[in-house]
Amino acid sequence: KSSALETNRMSILAKNVLVAHQKKLEKNIIGEDLWMINPMEVRHAVWDIAMSLLITINVITLPLTLGWEEMNDRFFVMNLTFDFIFILDIVKNFCTGFIDENDAVIMDAKTVRYNYLTGFFLSDVLSSVPLDLVLQAVGIETNESVAGTKRTLKMLRLLKLAKLFRLLRISRMFRYIKIMFVFFEETLHIRISDGFMKLLRLMTGAMFLAHWIGCFNFMLVRFNDFPEDSWVVYAGLQYQSPYTQWSWSFFKALAQMIMIGFETPP
Repeated sequence: KSSALETNRMSILAKNVLVAHQKKLEKNIIGEDLWMINPMEVRHAVWDIAMSLLITINVITLPLTLGWEEMNDRFFVMNLTFDFIFILDIVKNFCTGFIDENDAVIMDAKTVRYNYLTGFFLSDVLSSVPLDLVLQAVGIETNESVAGTKRTLKMLRLLKLAKLFRLLRISRMFRYIKIMFVFFEETLHIRISDGFMKLLRLMTGAMFLAHWIGCFNFMLVRFNDFPEDSWVVYAGLQYQSPYTQWSWSFFKALAQMIMIGFETPP
């Protein structure tokens, strides 16, 4: 009973702190440009969460499109759509206020533009260029004799790694995740321990890392046209389906991470 009371007390305290901070931000506003979007508005939060989800999907699909040409064709329309949505996000950022180091909401248009141009603007532009459309327009995705050897043309697809700059904006999702956990603790009276959250972040990071390492392992072998002494040929995977190739690439990466051997499928 005492444990339940303590949990409830901490939940109420966390909620009160969050509410007090929210009210402080609402009162401390600098600038009066009416067409600016207040970063404390619900529509801004919804847009940020949607952008974070798109970034997460992009982080999962990007290594797949680099390792497997079939996947690149399959995700072409989706990636192109994402690129144009991120371009819209750049335009929106010029019209959205920000919270400075003094917890003041800045709504002055000139200050907002200067802050964005000297901050995330360059990385956002680099990560939003529709490279799939550009490469297809110059014939790299369809004509492998345009600008040199086949291997060189394949390596040009690595320019898509510029989209990783989008990860710089994923931090805004964590802010909303913290708010969500406070809400759950208040509503369901369940306290989520810091140890569990650290373990969850560790496991999620390990899965993403294994996914990327596995895709790059396969990509390097494919870029070299499956050498006879490669692990893909040795395991008899060069003619398997992309899903089978990815699953063994993922397993190989996990094996490398936990330092166990990997040779051929059992």
